[in-house]
This record gives sequence, C-alpha cells and structure tokens, in this order.
Amino acid sequence: MDKIIETYYSQAPINAFLLKQKMAKFSRNPDIKKEFAYWIENKTFATDAIVVEGYTAEKLASLSEYLMGEGAFLLLIELRENPEKAMKQIAKGFYML
Repeated sequence: MDKIIETYYSQAPINAFLLKQKMAKFSRNPDIKKEFAYWIENKTFATDAIVVEGYTAEKLASLSEYLMGEGAFLLLIELRENPEKAMKQIAKGFYML
C-alpha cells in the first residue's frame, strides 16, 4: 500500500517535506490510506467507502474539481482530524485549499 502511494507521488512534482507531511497524514489514518491506494490502482472510488462527517471521498470530489483524487482523501482526513476547520473550508467553496 505504501509503495502504491509512493509511486503515485513520485510521478508528481512534490518536495520532500510536503511528501513527508502527506504520508504522515495517511499513516495516522490507515483506513483512508487503504482507500486512497485503491483509488490510485483502480481509478475509481471504493463502493464500501469510508464516511466521515457525512462525506465520502467520492462525495467530496464531486463538490469541486480541486478535490478530484488526492485532495478528496486529504480533506477526508482533515474532516476526521479537524472537523470544524474542514467544514468551514467546505462551506467556503474550496478557494483556499
């Protein structure tokens, strides 16, 4: 699973510090990490999706083009770890993600 995500990030221009932060978030949330790896491999969202604060990654992705893929999973983590902040961001329309 880590290898799938690391390969995904190796194909994107991302600095080492930011990569470390993102991997730490996924490590703290292994269920979301697993679902993100599934999305990378299958290019589709899991049917047995994780729900946080009423949202799935697929539902988040449908709210904004900025959340397609990785962004949806990172916001799902934010909803879990800091729901008040994440809900404010959703309400604002994702202008400052």
